[in-house]
Amino acid sequence: MSLLFILSARNVAAETPPIKVASINLCADQLVLLLADKEQIRSLSTLSHDEAGSFYFEKARSFPTNDGHAEEILTLQPDVVIVGQYSNKHTVALLKEVGLTLQTLPIANSIEAVLDNILNVAKWVGHRQRGEALIATLRNRLLALESSQESRPLAAVYDPNGYTSGGQSVRGQIMEYAGWRNAASLAGIESYGKLTLEAIIKLQPDALIESPYSPGTYSRAQAMSQHPALLAAGLDPQIIHIPSRMTVCGGPWTFDVIELLQAERLKLASE
Repeated sequence: MSLLFILSARNVAAETPPIKVASINLCADQLVLLLADKEQIRSLSTLSHDEAGSFYFEKARSFPTNDGHAEEILTLQPDVVIVGQYSNKHTVALLKEVGLTLQTLPIANSIEAVLDNILNVAKWVGHRQRGEALIATLRNRLLALESSQESRPLAAVYDPNGYTSGGQSVRGQIMEYAGWRNAASLAGIESYGKLTLEAIIKLQPDALIESPYSPGTYSRAQAMSQHPALLAAGLDPQIIHIPSRMTVCGGPWTFDVIELLQAERLKLASE
C-alpha cells in the first residue's frame, strides 16, 4: 500500500462530516449534550430546558427544541434521531417510514444500564472513544468508594405519595453502592412501589431520601416526609434531599448521587 493512498484515506476520514443528531427524549437529550459536539446537535426535546428535570438545562438552552412531532424533525434532516422506549408510536412510525435512522434509548434500571446507555449514545453520535473514556472514569469512581461498610443504616426513597424504589432499580442500586440498606426491599418491593405511612413507622428507617420535582412548592403528596403521623410515632429520620434533575434520568450525575449518599451515611455514623 503506497504512502499516497494512506494519506488520501486519512484525508477522506478527516473530511467526513459530523453526524447530525436530533433527540425527542429527555434522557437522550442529556447524553447527547454530554457526548456530541455542539455543531452536531440539531434539536432537543422541549423538556431539555426544564430546570427540574434536565441536568444540563442551562447548556440545553443554547439549542432549539422540538415537541416530538415528526414534521419538526423532518425539516431538520438529521442523520440520526434518538427516541425513548415510550416515545409517540405514530411519530416513530412516520420517521421510520421516510427512511430516517432511529435509535431507541431504553430506560436504565441499573447502574450497568446507565453505562450501556452512555456507550450507545456515544456510538450513535460518532464518539465511541469519548464514551469509553467516560465509562472508565465512572467505574473507577465506584471502585474508589469506601470498601468498609460495617455500618449500614436503613433508608427509604420516599417520593410523592410514598413512591419508592427497590433493589432492582437505579436508585435502589445507588443506595446499595452508598452503603445503605433499603427499606423498600424489607417491605417486599423489588423495583418500584409505594411505602405506606404504616410501613415507614414499622420499619423506622434512619433516613428518608426525597427528590421532589418542584422544591419549595410541596403538595400534600410531596410532603410525606413531614407527615404528622411520623412525628407522632417518634420518628426523626434524617431527610436527604436530592435534586430531581439528578434522579429523573441516569448519567454521570448518578455517580454524584452515590457519593452524596455515602457522605450522608458517614455523617450519620459519626453523630
